[in-house]
Amino acid sequence: MKRLGMCAVVITVLAISAPVLATGTAVEVPFYSDALGIERMALVYLPEDYETSGLEYPVVYLIPGHSGTAENRYSQPEFIEALDQMIGDGLVDPFILIEVDSSCMPWAPDLPYPFPCHLTDSELTGNHETALVEDLVPWIDSNYRTKADKSQRYIFGRSAGGYGAARIALRHPDVFGGLGLQVGLVALEPVAYMLPMLLAEYPTGPPYSFNPVAGEVSFMVFSWSAAFTPNLSNPPWNVDLIVDQDGDLDPDVWDRFAAQSTSRWAAEFAASGSDLDIFMDYGDSDSMQVFTTAFGAVLEILGIPYTVEAYHGDHSDPPMWQRLQTHVTYFFPLNATVDLRPRVINSRNWWIPIRASIELPGDLDATSIDPGTLAITEIDGVELDEPIPAVGVSEITDLNGNGHNDLNVLFDKRPVLAALTALEIPSRYSFTVTVEGKTDGGWFLAANDSLRWVNVLFP
Repeated sequence: MKRLGMCAVVITVLAISAPVLATGTAVEVPFYSDALGIERMALVYLPEDYETSGLEYPVVYLIPGHSGTAENRYSQPEFIEALDQMIGDGLVDPFILIEVDSSCMPWAPDLPYPFPCHLTDSELTGNHETALVEDLVPWIDSNYRTKADKSQRYIFGRSAGGYGAARIALRHPDVFGGLGLQVGLVALEPVAYMLPMLLAEYPTGPPYSFNPVAGEVSFMVFSWSAAFTPNLSNPPWNVDLIVDQDGDLDPDVWDRFAAQSTSRWAAEFAASGSDLDIFMDYGDSDSMQVFTTAFGAVLEILGIPYTVEAYHGDHSDPPMWQRLQTHVTYFFPLNATVDLRPRVINSRNWWIPIRASIELPGDLDATSIDPGTLAITEIDGVELDEPIPAVGVSEITDLNGNGHNDLNVLFDKRPVLAALTALEIPSRYSFTVTVEGKTDGGWFLAANDSLRWVNVLFP
């Protein structure tokens, strides 16, 4: 489906008064990785009806940020409750969620904790890209009832996990059909501008004696270096840094480092002619937003479609689980319903508008729909080059008398007729119309209804 534009939103939590109707299960499971030669863990979330439904499900893979493992990021109760809330109340279609342990074990003697692996194949930290694509994904498909097709497989990345998610999606478009980046540290080019922040963690230099535990920026730079510029002949850390002991950028190392940027993978992806649904966001006061906006600029130059949102907040506020819900509804829109009238479109009466009555699922109220975001995006399953926006003044009613509010909007019939003519949809043939939009809280919605038309304009 065609998502609607670039916009800024203020994040709010949609109130759901009814109790959550389902409780999914979230368990850590071991799998053996041939690429790493060890057993790894993954967190698997299954919707409540998984054991009894017999159905197959889409799969979302989540890549956490710095220091993120399956014990301390998306597996927190807030995330599980957020998924239960959306799936349990029928707000979105159920899916399986896999949180990937994106950490690598300490790769030098004095490292006190795991570092993020950035999902690369590194001679220093191990073949984590291969482990995910060739070991974990096939293992999940073999052990769970998944829809084992790229169109039903998505990868999300949070913060530093955004790089790994983007790398995997762009380099393996035959495996993943959707990419979600939550305040992702995606493009690497902005790292060069972080050097003053890095040097500030070493007040006694120059010369600088860099180490990965001197501060947050050092932690980030060393983790990137272990993934992108390892050097087993350079103890004690076994990496080549982009900066020398005098604090200057090392051009040779920088070239190796920048060659691993998502800019490169995006260019190769564009040349391949593959397709990928991309959604990303960042906080309007997030100091890390440049990583996302730089990536967006690259996608723009390469002509790769994407949707980006700037929300009111920073790198950690609003909390991750709220933004996870937004990302979920981008790929699994709220199961809204729409009633379109008249049921038969007469092309001779082009001045009569199409009325759409939209209702949200569960206990979500139609008053939370933002009328300005509503548009017809598809006709008979074909994406329109230009969405047809709602026009006129909206109103709240209960036309079907079921006790739930409907939002009523109008659509100009003329662009609809033009689209029907261009698609050469025959007279009296039943076709579907897809209406998409968003709530005031930033959740995406989609609804379909069927119509017919008469007095066709083409021969």
